[in-house]
Amino acid sequence: MKKVIYLILLATLPGLKSQAQSVVVYKDQVRIENQSVTRSDDNRLTISMDIIMQENMKVSSNRSAILTPILESNGVTKELPPVVVYGRRRELVNERNNDVPEDAFAVIRRKRNKEQTVNYLVQLPYEAWMQKANLVMDADLCGCRDLVEAETLDPITTLNILHKLQPAIAYIAPKAEDIKRRAVEGRAFLDYPVNKTVIYPEYRRNQVELAKIRATIDTIRADQNISITGIRMDGYASPEGNYANNDRLAKGRTQALLNYVRKLYDFPDNLLTMTSTPEDWAGFRKFVENSTLPQKEEILQIIDLDEQDMDAKEHRIARFVGTDTYRFLLNECYPALRHSDYVVAYTVRGFSVDETRELIHTRPQQLSLQEIYNLAQTYEPGSEEFNYAFQVAAVMFPDDPTANLNAAAMEIQRGGELAAAKKHLEKADPNVGETMNNLGVIALMENDLNTAEKYFNRAKEAGIQAAEQNLVEVAKQRSFPTK
Repeated sequence: MKKVIYLILLATLPGLKSQAQSVVVYKDQVRIENQSVTRSDDNRLTISMDIIMQENMKVSSNRSAILTPILESNGVTKELPPVVVYGRRRELVNERNNDVPEDAFAVIRRKRNKEQTVNYLVQLPYEAWMQKANLVMDADLCGCRDLVEAETLDPITTLNILHKLQPAIAYIAPKAEDIKRRAVEGRAFLDYPVNKTVIYPEYRRNQVELAKIRATIDTIRADQNISITGIRMDGYASPEGNYANNDRLAKGRTQALLNYVRKLYDFPDNLLTMTSTPEDWAGFRKFVENSTLPQKEEILQIIDLDEQDMDAKEHRIARFVGTDTYRFLLNECYPALRHSDYVVAYTVRGFSVDETRELIHTRPQQLSLQEIYNLAQTYEPGSEEFNYAFQVAAVMFPDDPTANLNAAAMEIQRGGELAAAKKHLEKADPNVGETMNNLGVIALMENDLNTAEKYFNRAKEAGIQAAEQNLVEVAKQRSFPTK
């Protein structure tokens, strides 16, 4: 008979999947993953893990292998229900003789060259000696189950069983939008003959660029949930040439585009507005900053000069960079600085929960933060639909403190990695009690009890009831390891 004992398990933080790496036992043929040990308020120990028989594990047809988890500490041991792995003939014989192990957690037949997983989960009464116990695996490779004194192994780790957390997570109900104002922005690059301000729809790529503007307006007009409140055109020219002429071109070309839109649609005159910028120095600066030009820093310094004569500034750059680089700017940069930006502003009507349920998948940009929140409240907390609602809210309102607070709460509630929750909380209002409570929950889940307690006390002072429950959790977590 051959009997081998392996140390396999490290307890994890309560309520979380194990962060321990998989442990390989039994001649590198069995591995252990997703280990977890928790202790409940009613003093029961829950041990779970995946016992995985790898492809290379071999059990002869007329033999069996018995894998028995054992708790051990200072000479005290507790055998847990075993996993019995039969060879093909051995299973048939045992079935014919009705000889099935009564105490086994699972009895399986070994499938040759295939990976098999047993999701092991047992509960047992907690005893004080288990607090610092090791969990080891007894691999009985002949299946004869004779008890022999096992070799004593030096402890590698302990269970360090902790209280299973039940933290209270805080959400914020968003305020209603009195009027849901939205806007769609776009940019068109229209071509004009030199020094001309007249739009020729067939000229160069103008058909495509004008179609972009029409498509934006048509899409919004066709939606019965929407009312257009304004259309603004912002025209820009490049720094090339005389500033006064560029001013004329920017104004004239923007006015031409506004007139083009006015003729196509029956909009009130006050719905259409325009602005113009003679030279797009901001766009020029951005291009240079993101470029690999060797004189980049010097060009940026010239751009940033507080100089009233823009023609002088443009000439200074041309002289400094030289003919080749200036030609590069004329061909690669300046054409993109001659553009027409457009903004179509609109309002959206309010939606019921049933309407929101559909729109969150098709047109989430029309929803308010409150409408998304109200939808989430119809789902089971932690469900896929619940989580999705708060994810959409954070995407649609990426800089909103409430959207980020609730997205963080959702990430905490569903467990796993806390990095996403921390990132959202960086955008939440640090002075509200819900933020402090959820920061405390993260600290509690990371077993930083002092930090958690500080956050919960501050949240309690802010009137957050969840913080009071979480302070009880801190006290339980502190008391459990010493019992």
